[in-house]
Amino acid sequence: MKSENIYKIMFCVFLLSFILGGYVLENLGIQYVSDGGSPLGKIHITSYILFFCIGLLTLKKGLNKPLANLKELRGAWLVSTLSISVVIFYGLFKFGTSGMAYLIDTIVAALLAVYLLSQLKSEHKKKLLRLLAYLLFINAVIAILEFILGKTLVDVSFSSFSHFRSTALLTHPLNNALITAALAPLLMNQTRFPALLYFTVIFLALFAFGGRAAVGVFLLGTFILVAPKIPTFLTKGIKMTKMRFAALQALTFCAVIFTSLIIIFTPIGSRILSKLHVDGSAQARFDVFIILEQLSPSEWVFGASQELISNIAFYIEIDVIENYLIGWVVSFGLISTLLLIVSCYRLPFKLASKDNISLCAALIIFFMVSLTNNALTTKTPALLFLFSALYLHNSIGNKR
Repeated sequence: MKSENIYKIMFCVFLLSFILGGYVLENLGIQYVSDGGSPLGKIHITSYILFFCIGLLTLKKGLNKPLANLKELRGAWLVSTLSISVVIFYGLFKFGTSGMAYLIDTIVAALLAVYLLSQLKSEHKKKLLRLLAYLLFINAVIAILEFILGKTLVDVSFSSFSHFRSTALLTHPLNNALITAALAPLLMNQTRFPALLYFTVIFLALFAFGGRAAVGVFLLGTFILVAPKIPTFLTKGIKMTKMRFAALQALTFCAVIFTSLIIIFTPIGSRILSKLHVDGSAQARFDVFIILEQLSPSEWVFGASQELISNIAFYIEIDVIENYLIGWVVSFGLISTLLLIVSCYRLPFKLASKDNISLCAALIIFFMVSLTNNALTTKTPALLFLFSALYLHNSIGNKR
């Protein structure tokens, strides 16, 4: 397959992953996340596209040449793919097809995306990275507008939050916050918008999503990016034209005014103040550890019994384990959890080991924020976007 054709396919995959979230599919009559419906409808259309494209690529070029294009990532990709395959087979043996589709959409699709992206020419990689940057920015703008208006763009089904939270295009608010916070360090310099404007919109969107942990970790990640440049700025300054310096001053002034107006005259200001304490939502993150106390030695290894899984709400008062690592241990046991960790983090850690602080910051943000919710035990394109952005950013950087 030509690079141009794969580029068009990945363009559609990224676009559809943003637009066709779980709530949109449910509103279209597809029982993607709700109970019932066809098993085929439980897997996202983008996963089907990726499988089909890789099947076609394999028929035309075989396995050796496409795998060789992964270069130093080949070993990490193969280990990750083997790890998730083992967990899927174990999950099918233990649970049947019930609740297993998320492993395909959340983890397998991300690995397949990197496989296809490795076949692209540099010019197509740059275009796709730019596409992700604009999609993330648009999603953040939608979130801010939703919060100001107090109404979501797409009808949603959850009602467990005490305050309004934006959902934008990426379904659940905390899923939005995870993706937005992690990808922003990689993408804020990939658009025609000034980085300061991009940062401001992302920062406000995180409050609209209600991602308390995401806000704090995002600021930490931003500091990690900026800190190495501070000594140079203080000792040597930054060379730029007078016109550019004046434009930067004007932009900074406008950004401060814009942010202040948004905080003062919209509900985002009260949202910021309401997040500065430990409420029931935060307490749920601590209560999940109670579940581990109920596991027997055999359940630690092979996963909890169906009876315990069905009665989680009895122990923590909610039926959701707000920590995906604990969720994996409860569902699959320690052995499979270790394999899932490998499948999720072996490849990005390989990419982030390069001398690029943006990659490290993005991975740190993703890992820390993801621990505060159950995103990776649900259907989410979070890893698809993270793997793709990390790979594209690293690959383009190596071409310079």
